[in-house]
Amino acid sequence: MARRFTERVAVMAVGICVCLAGAPIAQRAEPWTRHTIDASSLGADGVRAADANGDGALDLVTSWEQGGVTRVYLADPGSSGGPAWRSITVGKSPDGEDAVFFDADGDGDLDVISSAEGASRKIQVHWAPPVAAYTRESEWRTETLYSDGSQWMFAVPMDVDRRRGPDLIVGGKNEGASVGWLESPADPLRVGDWKYHRLSDAGWIMSLIVKDMNDDGHADVLLSDRFGAMAGVRWLENPGPGSAALNGPWTNHWIGLRERAPMLIDAADLDGDGIDEIVVPHYLKDDFQLSILKRSRPDSADAWVEHPIRYPAIAGRPKAAAIGDVDLDGRRDLVLSTEQAYEGKRGIVWLRFRDSPFQPDWDVFDVSGPEGVKFDLNLLLDVDGDGDLDVINSEENDNARDGKAGLGVVWYENPTR
Repeated sequence: MARRFTERVAVMAVGICVCLAGAPIAQRAEPWTRHTIDASSLGADGVRAADANGDGALDLVTSWEQGGVTRVYLADPGSSGGPAWRSITVGKSPDGEDAVFFDADGDGDLDVISSAEGASRKIQVHWAPPVAAYTRESEWRTETLYSDGSQWMFAVPMDVDRRRGPDLIVGGKNEGASVGWLESPADPLRVGDWKYHRLSDAGWIMSLIVKDMNDDGHADVLLSDRFGAMAGVRWLENPGPGSAALNGPWTNHWIGLRERAPMLIDAADLDGDGIDEIVVPHYLKDDFQLSILKRSRPDSADAWVEHPIRYPAIAGRPKAAAIGDVDLDGRRDLVLSTEQAYEGKRGIVWLRFRDSPFQPDWDVFDVSGPEGVKFDLNLLLDVDGDGDLDVINSEENDNARDGKAGLGVVWYENPTR
């Protein structure tokens, strides 16, 4: 089936591809069908997923930065007419930059953590009611989990000390910014008892990925930092739960792209050697690039080599990369989302390598079409249950440019099947 589909795409490309000057990269003309999950507020800013109600389907959460709310979307994949979503406003979150599911109190119900920049500058917990009452907005409670005057950009769950319950890795931006972990106390409901441990200075954190980088059995923190003295792709070494150094700072290991502005990254094994590569969209002024970082020595997480991919001419400024087998040919592809996608540029495209992922020329295919200018994280999920990976994203428009509402939280239907 995968081979037949690949042959079909190749035949189609003869008639509809556009060749870029100086780059032998096919451009598929038709975008994927777009479906709206929610477009009723302003500034949808990143989407994360988890099974919040235990029905086996992945649900979504996002913060609306300008709208000032955080919402959960419960999936109903079996509804007549295709996938449907029930929207739940779980709390107010002015300047919300990120939201993630997190069982903060260990009761088995997924709460939500929202991170705020702007003037709000705090990390909030939105306490969930029991799953039977999960859709009742009046039963959700919102409290400030941590605030020190920093602007917070991203959070990811991680059991750092392996003691009382799950903790949080958080990262901020601008003056005084840091990466650190919030230690879950004996009673997580006492929000004032959550303790912050500073792990590293930061400039503008984009990605935080919990991953064992040196194969010592301890989850480390892989991150991308966009600006400042700590800009680049790097990882923070977890000294282990029994170490006196656990409370920070953690040893910083540079990977690459220190002179650039790396954006939202992803890591997976692209070449099938059992070792993950890191895919990094990055830029410097008007120079847009996309790179694969590969270990130059399989036994070392401190030795890396960069393999550039020719940047798609139809794409806007790089924002986020995600790795997955888009066309079901057994090889992993890339989905690239962008911002500043003006004047006919594409906000989301996907790329497929030919002979090797480390060759610069990849085939590029349209996903979003020309609509939308400022996209965020890509989630690759089989939304409609047909066996291929669809793309979920959020598009907030460029409010600083024209003040118009964006497309909101959307998903693009993969046409492979």
